[in-house]
Amino acid sequence: MAQPEIKLYQFPISHYCEKTRWNLDAKGLPYVIENLIPGPHRFVTKRLTKGGRGTVPVLVDRGSVVTDSTDIALHLEQAYASAPTLIPAQGPERERVLELEAYFDEVAGKHVRRWVYSTLFASGADIKPLMFGAFPLPLRLVGTVLLPVIKQAIRRQYALTPPKVEESRVKLQEGLDRLEREIQGDPSRYLVGSSLSIADISAASLFSPLVAAEGSPYAVRPGEEVPKAIAELRASVLARPAGQWLLLRYREDRQRVARGFGAGSAVANG
Repeated sequence: MAQPEIKLYQFPISHYCEKTRWNLDAKGLPYVIENLIPGPHRFVTKRLTKGGRGTVPVLVDRGSVVTDSTDIALHLEQAYASAPTLIPAQGPERERVLELEAYFDEVAGKHVRRWVYSTLFASGADIKPLMFGAFPLPLRLVGTVLLPVIKQAIRRQYALTPPKVEESRVKLQEGLDRLEREIQGDPSRYLVGSSLSIADISAASLFSPLVAAEGSPYAVRPGEEVPKAIAELRASVLARPAGQWLLLRYREDRQRVARGFGAGSAVANG
């Protein structure tokens, strides 16, 4: 059986990478995953992008290298026109989808990441299973050795200072409020039109660390202890329409196209 022509370089824990995985699965595109360890990943991504930013996700599609989850989504719509459409080709709906995708990409992506990392680090929780659980044993050991350096880099790169973390707490609540306005308080509604779009995928995947939906990388593992601050925020989100919308998108849309049921993607290194 021929290998898929699409390869995704990623961090398993990254909600931006979850956005791209969902994007690929929703379009029914087979792909191979290459999991990277944070830090050393730059040797791979900078080589692929010829000295670019070095961030993930990075998609290699039949020789074309595309970075950034939004640019990947635009590339996939253009390159695979016969696959299910997630971005309307033209008109007001296209503008609306792209505007909401950009909004949630910034607000949910940036501020959820900062708040969650800060809270995990402050709690002293063992984050090794979350960060490295998807890797084979040799790479898990490498990740464990590098963890203090990785955490230091995350603190610096994502500005995990008290004022910034508080700003992110406020911003992510604003994002949830915006989500509820867009769906008019009805968890069954899609953000634009009557079907799934990249706007829904962006909002659902980038907020997913807050709700730990089944089918997401953040679903609670047996025996896992959830830090009190995260558990309290999670309960407050799940009690509102935005939280119910997030669970519904995972249950009705994400799991329907999940790996093994939809695109049949493969993992290259565990």
